[in-house]
Amino acid sequence: MKKLIVTILISLSVGSGFAFFIYKNIQDEVEVVMKEENIVYFFQVGVFKDEMNALNYMQNYNSSIIIKDEEYFRVIIGIAVSKEAVDKLKSYFDELNINYYLKKESIDNQDLTDKIKEYEVALLKAQKNTYNKINQDILKAYEKNSK
Repeated sequence: MKKLIVTILISLSVGSGFAFFIYKNIQDEVEVVMKEENIVYFFQVGVFKDEMNALNYMQNYNSSIIIKDEEYFRVIIGIAVSKEAVDKLKSYFDELNINYYLKKESIDNQDLTDKIKEYEVALLKAQKNTYNKINQDILKAYEKNSK
């Protein structure tokens, strides 16, 4: 009986050790994948299965682009990386009474996020009458650099 208890305790110890080791490795990998610098926020106003519907819908907005993922065409009116820029665009779109969904995604394009951050510097210092122009520039930069 004593041998059985010792065997069980040794098995539990070894199993716990392996579980901790695997958990630690997975946790490190998840943290690397979700680095804050790779997070981009999309101000999405529509999602369509048909590209023509998305193209027609985007005409309702001064500045917009279509982003295609696996099966949908998403109409995007703004893109931001920093919390400050997200807050500024939220305020701007809310004032215009635009309903949007804030979509958070991790992207694997450091050059693109750096480019967006450059535009965000201007956006954070800008007057409201120039937000639309800066936002258009961000959307164009995304289209140009995301392919």
